[in-house]
Amino acid sequence: MPLGRVFAELMADLRDRVEVSWHEGTWHVTAGSFQSALDYVDTSFDGATVLARRDHGRRWPRVTLEVSTDQALAKGAPPLTELAHPAEPAPPPVGPPTEPMEPQSVEPQSVEREPVAASGLPTDLEAIFADQNDLRRR
Repeated sequence: MPLGRVFAELMADLRDRVEVSWHEGTWHVTAGSFQSALDYVDTSFDGATVLARRDHGRRWPRVTLEVSTDQALAKGAPPLTELAHPAEPAPPPVGPPTEPMEPQSVEPQSVEREPVAASGLPTDLEAIFADQNDLRRR
């Protein structure tokens, strides 16, 4: 079997995989699409209500549905049609162009420099390198 086909089948299986986790009376069902997650919820949970939807990444699309059988939580759930087609987020507002900032002069600070050896390295570094060379020669 060609390796490319094996890889393609593996990726398809991973996309179709359904993951379920439980947290404080709700289940989180993650699948490759909203419909496949909803199908899993319908077949696996009796009387479950979808409370929320969370989409993951655009390169590896996954959808997580928060599901519960608690009637108190179900009262605050949005309609399923609203979850099936979430609203696109609004683009960020475009404001007036900002004025460029005036350049500010920066006063140079006096910095004490370490003494420099003939090689151009600070003397502390020269001592470290000399010590390393001595250790290698032993």
